Amino acid sequence: METSDGRVILFILLGVALFALGRRYQNMLTMRQVWKQSAKQVTARKVTAHQAAKAMIGITLLSAFVIWLVFNLNRVM
Repeated sequence: METSDGRVILFILLGVALFALGRRYQNMLTMRQVWKQSAKQVTARKVTAHQAAKAMIGITLLSAFVIWLVFNLNRVM
C-alpha cells in the first residue's frame, strides 16, 4: 500500500512542477510580446525624431538664405 501512496505523491509533485514550468513559459511569451511592442515604438520614435531634425535643418537653411537675400538686396538698393 505504501508504494501506491508514493506514486500519488510523485504524480502530485510532477503536476506541480509542470504547472510551474507552464506559468514560467507563459510569462516568458508575454514578456517577449511586450519587448517586441516596445522595440517597434522605439523604432517609430527614432524615425520621427530624424524627420523632425531634417525639417529643422531645412527650415534653418531656408531662413539663413532669406536673411542673406534681404541683406544683399538692402545693400544694392
